[in-house]
Amino acid sequence: MRALLFASLMLATSASAEPLIVDNGRLFIQAKINDVATEALLDSGAETSLVDIKLAVEAKLAAGEKVQLKGSGGEQEVSVVSGVRIEALGQVIPAAEIAVLDLSELSIRLIKRPTRAIVGREVFDAAPIRIDLAHSDVRALSRNDVFRGKRLPLTGHGGIETVPVLLGKESAQAVVDFGNGTGVMISKELVAKMGLKPVGKMRGGGFGGEVERDVVVLPKLTLAGRTFRNVRAGVDETSSRAPLNIGTSILKHFIVTADYKGRAAWFEPVKGAGH
Repeated sequence: MRALLFASLMLATSASAEPLIVDNGRLFIQAKINDVATEALLDSGAETSLVDIKLAVEAKLAAGEKVQLKGSGGEQEVSVVSGVRIEALGQVIPAAEIAVLDLSELSIRLIKRPTRAIVGREVFDAAPIRIDLAHSDVRALSRNDVFRGKRLPLTGHGGIETVPVLLGKESAQAVVDFGNGTGVMISKELVAKMGLKPVGKMRGGGFGGEVERDVVVLPKLTLAGRTFRNVRAGVDETSSRAPLNIGTSILKHFIVTADYKGRAAWFEPVKGAGH
């Protein structure tokens, strides 16, 4: 698949808090696509933003180039459109390259909320983003602000960003994925390396369709100094993905500030959240 490119020109505006809807473990914000207002899923694990075909018509997007987009459920054909204006969280990305596809099946099956747009990496590249799930608060910050919590370096992995975690004494890289409301996912390679055995099955899969996955139990998962025990994780059979994917079931225990340009993320524990 042709690599998706991202616009480098980005304009920051307000750093005030924005309305955040948390539904089924996923985050929804207000956005504009070519000046057309819409609710959008905020997805830090998406390497590019996505727009439903009906919204693309409404926003008068140009016809794009057909490519295959690889997702956790397989591959799906999309149209890649350049020069799209995205506004979200007080940020303006004036000339983004986005993917257009039919989001209706994914909205019903996985997201479980009508979704016309998914805003991804472009917004996180534009400014540091602070997400406090426990208090339904999300905002873009200035890089002059003081970020609170434990600092972890960000490492690129195929267009997405990962942070270091521990599985017992085993080090691994994990995607910080606010678009994942299902739970933790682990690669088949890491499962084999750790000698984990399936304890059940689960249905999942994003773009590309629904799949059935094995489930394993992670005895200890430590993120930013906080340990979670006996964590159930779906096994990702897609070998190109990161070793781990950590969604909102874990991230809700932190206030997370992600600074993609600064190559770091900060994790501040939420008071009262258990280990």
